Amino acid sequence: MSIPTAFDLSKMELLMDADGVEVRRGQAGPDKTLLWIKAPKGFDFGPALKGLPHDMCCCEHWGMITSGRMNITTHDGQSLSLTSGQAFHLLPGHLPEFPEDCSWYEFSPTDQAERLLSHMGLG
Repeated sequence: MSIPTAFDLSKMELLMDADGVEVRRGQAGPDKTLLWIKAPKGFDFGPALKGLPHDMCCCEHWGMITSGRMNITTHDGQSLSLTSGQAFHLLPGHLPEFPEDCSWYEFSPTDQAERLLSHMGLG
């Protein structure tokens, strides 16, 4: 039987707080990781993702935008625009861009999240 869990942002592990980007992590059961991320308008995750397949995020995510807007481009040329209050599901092989300041929560398989965080030097 699983135990219900609530996440308090201030108690989540702080992985990064620099250049307007904040990344926090929480364990969401035995095989899911919760990340809360804040990125400023125009921030480019591209350089941090170089070397991953397609030079894009390697994680599957289920999440929700809590403020702002994020545009997603996938490795096969698809695009998606997400705004505050919208939930999303993304497969590996995507790259975000930020036409305005943005914050969001995302749940990912822990093994994928750890691979990404380690590649970015945040593991």
